[in-house]
Amino acid sequence: MIDKSDTKGATTRGRKTFVATALASVAASALLSSTAFADGPNVVTTIKPIHSIAAAVMDGVGTPHILIDGAASPHGFALKPSQASLLEGADVVFWVGPQLTPSLEKPISSMTSDAEVLSFMDVKGVNHLGIREGKDFDSHDHDHGAEEASHEEHEDEDHHDEHAHDDHDHDKHEEHAHAEDEHEHGESHDEHAHDDHDKEKHDDHEEHAHAEEEHDKHEEHAGHDHSDHAGDPHIWLNPDNGIAIAGAMAEKLAEVDPSNAGKYRENASAFQAKIEALEGKIEEQLHPVEGKKFVVFHDAYHHFEHHFDIEASGSITLSPEALSSADRVSDIQGRIRDLEVTCVFQEPQFDAKLVNVVIEGSSAQKGTLDPLGTDLKNGPDLYPSLLQNLANSLSDCLKSQS
Repeated sequence: MIDKSDTKGATTRGRKTFVATALASVAASALLSSTAFADGPNVVTTIKPIHSIAAAVMDGVGTPHILIDGAASPHGFALKPSQASLLEGADVVFWVGPQLTPSLEKPISSMTSDAEVLSFMDVKGVNHLGIREGKDFDSHDHDHGAEEASHEEHEDEDHHDEHAHDDHDHDKHEEHAHAEDEHEHGESHDEHAHDDHDKEKHDDHEEHAHAEEEHDKHEEHAGHDHSDHAGDPHIWLNPDNGIAIAGAMAEKLAEVDPSNAGKYRENASAFQAKIEALEGKIEEQLHPVEGKKFVVFHDAYHHFEHHFDIEASGSITLSPEALSSADRVSDIQGRIRDLEVTCVFQEPQFDAKLVNVVIEGSSAQKGTLDPLGTDLKNGPDLYPSLLQNLANSLSDCLKSQS
């Protein structure tokens, strides 16, 4: 015979166990929810300098991930499947933009639908420079292709274009009226046909010439993005831009992870103070070599040069992934000799053989500039070390023939 009191006790104990388990589950869920960012949000960065700035801003909260590490070049980067999973799990993605890493534009767009994506080419407060065209960067290039963009300049250009358009329309109207007047005064149909035929031949010739010119420009500009947001994408090499990038990171992280907002902003302020102190030191270091002539491997350093008033005289290649033509190599060799260039700088990401070729027969010394901090340890100290190393390399090589 079954003891009903035992059955009742077992049922009660079972209910208590179920309720306790359920409450524990709810409590665990609540704990996980409240500490979802206990180690900081899942932040993915692209290149080493951007990763370093993010690491400084996130110091004490979490550690960002990096996609393009070591000696990998951002210009020809190919995303691996293992790296794709980083993007898919990201809460925040920090990158310069498609101008620097065009191969990442589609993956970032398609794999980060739930993430906050911040492109620093579009961030307010970042100074921009135009892309320098051609094999050399003389004063003309500095005046017209390499100045900091401003809203006022764009407005002036738009105003000028509007007037030019009005003048063009006015000229076209007067020209049309003049043609009608000539026709009314007896200009023959044959003369019109003859003129039209000559005009067609002339237009064909101009169109052909224009096509050849566009082809030449396309080859010359290979490797650069001339979209609506075109500009030199090596923005982090201006320390003021590094500070602006850190500030933008802090605000974005504060938005995503408000519980740590104060820490992010505090870290960004400390980063600013550190970089401003370094900036003054570099200015003093480079002052003695201002005006010295040097050539870079590719035009990656304009933001650094422009900020510290120590501009290059040219680059060996327009695009680091494209082979330089024999004519270009010959032109650079002549420029190095004619300008009595002191230094020609190679990069650790690319083969140095071409540098050896262009300095052959000249008195130029060979140095190394690294825009990414290839051999530097990842972390918050990489970015200031990168800027200091650029200053050291320029100063040491340019002083060598003082």
